[in-house]
Amino acid sequence: MIRALTIALLLSPTLAWAESPAQPDHQQVYNDCLAEAGGINNGTVDACSSAASASAKAEMNRLYRALYSRLLAENAEDAEQLERAQKAWLVYRDLHCQLAGSYVGSPMYSFCPMQLNISRVGELRELVGEPSSP
Repeated sequence: MIRALTIALLLSPTLAWAESPAQPDHQQVYNDCLAEAGGINNGTVDACSSAASASAKAEMNRLYRALYSRLLAENAEDAEQLERAQKAWLVYRDLHCQLAGSYVGSPMYSFCPMQLNISRVGELRELVGEPSSP
């Protein structure tokens, strides 16, 4: 019962933090970078994907730490489950993107992780209770 209540509370949007940091639009970071670069080629895709991915990873780490700390205070087992899930997700991301790069081409080695990092940020925002960016 307590575990179900904890999970329900985690997913409740009413728990959004009153003073959460501004949420960057990581996809827009990528799009703006490409526009500034003046075109799309393997080099600009790599550079812009890397910049947007770094931005998304910074937010992902912030969200993960906040959620992990909250769960640890409420239920250590849930915190451990989050940790296992995040580690498994990282393995999935890396293996999936290696495969995508092998079959689609070298730009996928940076573009694929960027896309998955942006997606994971959205998932963590939901779990933390922060609204998604527009």
